[in-house]
Amino acid sequence: MKGLKTMKKDRYQIITDTVIEQMENLGSDWLKSWSTNAMSNHHNVISKKAYQGTNTFLTAISSYKNGFQSNQWGTYKQWQSKGYSVKKGSKGTDIIFFDKIKIEDTETKEEKFIPILKGFSIFNADQIEDYWSGSAIPEKPTFKHEQTEQLVTNSQAIIKHGGNRAFYTSDADFIQMPNKTDFKDVDGSNAMQNYYSTLLHELTHWTGHTSRLDRKLANKFGSNAYAFEELVAEVGSVFLTAMLGIEKQPQPNHAKYLNGWLEVLKQDKRAMVKAFGLAQKASDYILAYQDNNQLQAAE
Repeated sequence: MKGLKTMKKDRYQIITDTVIEQMENLGSDWLKSWSTNAMSNHHNVISKKAYQGTNTFLTAISSYKNGFQSNQWGTYKQWQSKGYSVKKGSKGTDIIFFDKIKIEDTETKEEKFIPILKGFSIFNADQIEDYWSGSAIPEKPTFKHEQTEQLVTNSQAIIKHGGNRAFYTSDADFIQMPNKTDFKDVDGSNAMQNYYSTLLHELTHWTGHTSRLDRKLANKFGSNAYAFEELVAEVGSVFLTAMLGIEKQPQPNHAKYLNGWLEVLKQDKRAMVKAFGLAQKASDYILAYQDNNQLQAAE
């Protein structure tokens, strides 16, 4: 059971504490510190695969806090395999992955597999001696709102405009949005950015319908379950606005959910990992409509 040594660190608690620290220090702007870095193609230097879900957050927040400019990462041994050394005194960034372990059912004596969270440390290319990554965090692609409009059209989600509230109702399966002309420049974000980040927040809720990803949506306002779904939708909005090239600031009206989010995280250390996973799945589901096809959402 050598692999279980990695569990000496409580990965769920580390991630939860990191998020709570951001919320308590930055308030309703807790996402701002990493949202602009979130989709900068942070990837493994060997496999070239981009990090996803919770690891998107962990690599982005580490870059923000440490001032890393590279988007390349690798384990200590991976950098060694390329002939490089980690700079003395460098501290690794913890990321996670799910593995399965085989156990024997004490009653049926049958073998079964259970998921287990494991983790390891990676190092940014900026922490490597004499290594030039050749890829500082790239400039964001020029955003054209037509891209998001086409994505929403392809999804066939029902969008209604009017009134002064933005919400999604699962019973009638439609999104209600204020008119575009009602959105203003607020706290460094322009009206277009505020409109589309709000729309993508509600579209993330839309993916939870029973005919789509089937998340529990009929939650009482003010409940922990309600706050958790709002957290999923806001993280999903960050993922989507970053992928679509929208410069996004967390919405001021989401500050009212902050205490609810904190309560959820403090009660359940696994909640943040679950929220990131569900937000990633929702984002993948929505982005599949870019090709005008309802593709299977990525795992």
